[in-house]
Amino acid sequence: MELNREEQAILNGEQGALLRKYMEILVGIGEFFDAPRLVPVNSVHVPSVTITSLGEGGRQLIENTRKAGLHCRVLTTVNPAATDLTSEDRLGMPEDEYQAQQEVADHIRCMGATACFSCTPDFIGNAPRFGENVAWGEVSAVIYANSVLGARTNPEGAPSAWASALLGKTPLHGLLLKENRKGRFVVRVTTELTGQAEYGALTLFGGRAHPELVPVFSDLPGTIDWDCLKAMSAGLHLGSQARMFHAVGITPEAATLEQALDNRPPLDVIEFGRKELEETMASLDTERSDEVSWVVIGCPHCSLFELRQIAGYLEGKKVNSNVELWVLTSHPVKAMAERMGLTAVIENAGGRIIIDTCPDGFTGRTLRGQGHRTLTTSATVFAHSIGEYSAPHLFDNHIHYGRAGRCLDAALKGSWR
Repeated sequence: MELNREEQAILNGEQGALLRKYMEILVGIGEFFDAPRLVPVNSVHVPSVTITSLGEGGRQLIENTRKAGLHCRVLTTVNPAATDLTSEDRLGMPEDEYQAQQEVADHIRCMGATACFSCTPDFIGNAPRFGENVAWGEVSAVIYANSVLGARTNPEGAPSAWASALLGKTPLHGLLLKENRKGRFVVRVTTELTGQAEYGALTLFGGRAHPELVPVFSDLPGTIDWDCLKAMSAGLHLGSQARMFHAVGITPEAATLEQALDNRPPLDVIEFGRKELEETMASLDTERSDEVSWVVIGCPHCSLFELRQIAGYLEGKKVNSNVELWVLTSHPVKAMAERMGLTAVIENAGGRIIIDTCPDGFTGRTLRGQGHRTLTTSATVFAHSIGEYSAPHLFDNHIHYGRAGRCLDAALKGSWR
């Protein structure tokens, strides 16, 4: 790789041993992928800040970075923590794990990162421009940035994302290059889709069809909203290695089918109709009983518009006494919802608004401590893989999956049918 004078000086250790290590991370990645140079970034989103995903080594690295006095040079946001850091009951997280997570959060704040603890950084101010090179982690956010915003990022791990935050650089390779962003096959949508669960099922289906290729979705309605595009971003990576998609006439690099495919014929054209939708939804809706005990909505985190919809659905109603209803969002969005009176409506109905976290990132002790046998959700990610790393098999074949309205109705009735 070709480094400029400042970059070479950092690599030589002239700004300290720890910053040198971070530069070595970027240079090592760049050399592995034959990147010609580093390029500037103004936006970083860091994944893996839960104590489970960090491990002891990751926690030590963040602590050492703070003690060395290193600060983020660019706008940096971070992914959800392993619990709601404002909650009095810690969501059942054991005290020792809670203190460890708080220490990580303190280090992050002192390093100058925005302590939003959210998987939807674009909803709270970290929204890069079209064509801008950035360094984001959290796969659903990466796919959203590439596909919906038209920014350019590779899927970063925590060490490389922190390196980019502290140095303001990333290697030029992969999805930062135009030639790697073109669609290769087409999914024709021939059925009406309603809500995020169905849009998540669409991209899960498309990703499974050709896991290594960038898909192009055609014939989607021009009225599709940001939240459904967010659901598409979250659903894609569950069945695919692709880190972006195109939606013809909707996403910025797909004004036409020809543009999305770079004027090449598609390698395949497949149809997503009612049959494919129902089969994909059914593959995630695995619980055979009517039991409903824990309803979770908001993965990725809910937008303000979603909270308004949920509040409208719940107004004047009561959640069944045998059911816990959690609505996940970020701290800034919750603050605005409070100003609008939405949180009071949800809480008066018996729901609970959770910030800073996501059960998919809970530790095993916290997830098991919830004491639920079944999970009801409209989130494709939850239905596909909750507890995959922290408590594998806990909810195997015990998931109710469907539209948000059906999930809310189940929370009110206490039954899925």
